[in-house]
Amino acid sequence: MTVTTTRSHTADAREEPACSSDAEGSGRRNTVALDGLSFLLADVQDNLGAFLTALLAAYGWPASDIGTTIAAGGVGAVMARVIGGWALDKVSSRRALLAACCLMTAVPIAVAAVFPGFWQITCVHFLAGGAGALFSPLLAAISRETAGDDGYMARMGRNEAFNHSGNAVVACVMSVVGGTVGPVAPLWAITGLAAISLLFVGLMTRRADAPEVKPAVPDGRKGGRGGHPLTDRRLLIFLACYLMFNVANGATVPLLIERQAVFHFGSPSSMTALCIIVAQATMVPVACIVGRAARHWPRRLPVLLALALQPVRDLLIMWSAHWPAMCAAEVLDGLSSGVILVLFYAVLSDLSSGGGQRNLLIGTGLAVGTIGALLSNFGSGLIATRFGFNGAFLALAGSGVLAFMLFLFAMPETHVVPERMARPS
Repeated sequence: MTVTTTRSHTADAREEPACSSDAEGSGRRNTVALDGLSFLLADVQDNLGAFLTALLAAYGWPASDIGTTIAAGGVGAVMARVIGGWALDKVSSRRALLAACCLMTAVPIAVAAVFPGFWQITCVHFLAGGAGALFSPLLAAISRETAGDDGYMARMGRNEAFNHSGNAVVACVMSVVGGTVGPVAPLWAITGLAAISLLFVGLMTRRADAPEVKPAVPDGRKGGRGGHPLTDRRLLIFLACYLMFNVANGATVPLLIERQAVFHFGSPSSMTALCIIVAQATMVPVACIVGRAARHWPRRLPVLLALALQPVRDLLIMWSAHWPAMCAAEVLDGLSSGVILVLFYAVLSDLSSGGGQRNLLIGTGLAVGTIGALLSNFGSGLIATRFGFNGAFLALAGSGVLAFMLFLFAMPETHVVPERMARPS
């Protein structure tokens, strides 16, 4: 009996390191995959419209046709984020969905590069815009399953950091390539990035497809405060603030670049590169810090400070068109957006706690942000035409002030920091 027991313990001791080693290997694979996807897909999500606009302008398309094709991508993004968020709460085949989105991005963009007709481009941007818009909720859902509740916000902060790094590096490289090779080159590059992303999807483990486990909570807390999560008053207030933040932020850089070109304040391409590099480089450390500290921080004060910076940025741009002021404005953008884009997931996770439908809330919130950016570009264009660029920047700053005031007076705290975290021994 003694010998048998000894052998059993010995076997267990040998098996534990193996299991631990397998878990570490799986965790490392998921980490590398999420890092790579966040970096490579950043440009697909954020800069496809800009490169497509440059291509169509080079082909001599009228502004109305360009606007229609770009708007088609926005409509596809809004629909995909709401429907995709709902679907992610129902199915757990996240790797298959992610691979499908990569293909749905790569193939249509390649078609657009070869056959740049009006209807082809419009349909292509609708499909690619929708597929690209699904990357964020998909990566958020996979991050939740692979990192767990305790590591979720740190993982999301890391995702955002790699996303901003990818935006800065890839956008700058593509700007150079587009200027030397031609405006169609960035489209082929985006196609290649989406195709390469399939390799990182294949690197993920089955943990990415694990069904989400809903915590058991008292009935009184289910769905936020006793109802459907989408009817929670706190959610409606937060989404209204997020909408107005994106209205204040969405058109700022396009207006800034357009002003540079109209008044010959400097090279629009150089100012574009400056805005991208400064803002994205600022967001990288901010996203990492906020993601790591989110479990130990309340949400309200950091979000309020971030919202307060946005109207200051718009007013600073209105005040001066010189590069020192532009650098300062983009640093403010990096600080503001770096905080908001990470705590967006934290607040929605808080509001969905216990009621499920977290992915639906994230998809809906991202769709609201897309609508805000579309309204920002459409409305600011009309205002700039009638009242000038200063009038447009003032209107954007006004939307930022409204977001700050609504959050200050109407939005309660959603995350109570446990005393043992607030006062570490």
